[in-house]
Amino acid sequence: RIAARLLLLAGLAALALAAGCDSDDPKPERLPPPPRPITERGLVEHLAALERIAVAEGGERAAGTPGYTASVQYATGVLRGAGWRVRVQEVPMALWRERSLATLTVGASTLEPIRDFRVPGYSAAGRVDGPLRAADDGCQAADFEGLSPGNVAFTGFGNCFLWRKTVNARRAGATALAVQTSTSGRGVAFATLAVARLGLPVVMMRKDVAARDGDRVQLTVNAVTTAGTTRNVIAEIGPASGPVAMAGGHLDSVPAGPGINDNGSGVATLLEVARTFGPRPPGRVRLGFWAGEEEGLVGSRRYVRELSEDERRTIATYLNLDMVGSPNAVPAIYSDGERALGRLLRKLYPGPEREVLTGNRSDHSAFERVGVPVNGLYTGATEPGPGGRPRDPCYHLPCDTLAHVDRDVLLRMARTTARALAELARRQAK
Repeated sequence: RIAARLLLLAGLAALALAAGCDSDDPKPERLPPPPRPITERGLVEHLAALERIAVAEGGERAAGTPGYTASVQYATGVLRGAGWRVRVQEVPMALWRERSLATLTVGASTLEPIRDFRVPGYSAAGRVDGPLRAADDGCQAADFEGLSPGNVAFTGFGNCFLWRKTVNARRAGATALAVQTSTSGRGVAFATLAVARLGLPVVMMRKDVAARDGDRVQLTVNAVTTAGTTRNVIAEIGPASGPVAMAGGHLDSVPAGPGINDNGSGVATLLEVARTFGPRPPGRVRLGFWAGEEEGLVGSRRYVRELSEDERRTIATYLNLDMVGSPNAVPAIYSDGERALGRLLRKLYPGPEREVLTGNRSDHSAFERVGVPVNGLYTGATEPGPGGRPRDPCYHLPCDTLAHVDRDVLLRMARTTARALAELARRQAK
């Protein structure tokens, strides 16, 4: 009997439920899943993917290489999977590469590439045999007055761009330029002339190499510069019009380096922000993954240059992420960035931070130049950090791998970025 009564009650309940339902009523809307919090695991997933790409493609992800193409494919796949509208922008670029490792002998010493010396980007090719002649810092033409035609000019890193030293040395009749530079003890970091086809072989040499005025120098550089293209990745979510909060970082590495802190850490942060914002965007948000930063901020400058005046005005803010997981980190905010953005980042960052003067050394400078309020996060490169050691001893070197990323620092920087972008997007949406 109990079973019969239970069956009767169940049937009545079902009838009552059916009677209370109107078949014409719309079905309840299925809410999207809640945003996934940024985790160390998610950040490491991206860093490991970028490192695998570099290992598979000759140890680098530099613009114009197969490693960079694979990095673009990876980033676009993650972004589209998170529901973002993705555009790939073609960027004309002078592509430079070494066809083979350079050779350098100074006096009786044969030097080892990367450990002792490095050829900077856009150096000319050439075979040189001549005496070393010391000059001043090379920033003025007069610094090379003592040079004779056929000499190899020898100077320090100095207070001006490498391209300027190169032009002054070439005009003075030098056959090559050797520039002393400090190192972290792991090798000579990659640098760039930033200007192609200056017509002079250039080499960066660590300071403790024994080199004296008059030493015989034998240098061979086998490099080529060709006209080509690379690609930016632009992703957006939220409304299709109105003010937009923007963040970005460069996607490329240096040649002969996987670029996992510089700037896989910034890329991983942006990709995790994309996953976090995907289900419920706080407003209109745009992310930029820039090409050719290591050769002279090529991608970000092209992007800003191609914007109309109206498009530029819609960018309410830009946050830059370039090296945010340094192994001996000193977390910092751009001291020369927009003050209100700096205050917001300080408010949201969970711990002490310093300020860093960035000037035009990263991609934010293209936006700042056209009046967009900018700021950014940074954890350090060759500057002294805790214990007097470099903040990233693997800066621009082959050892810039996942093993040398501070995951805790990266997680804090990524969460700060997400909170800041969310707050900025909400403000613009009001």
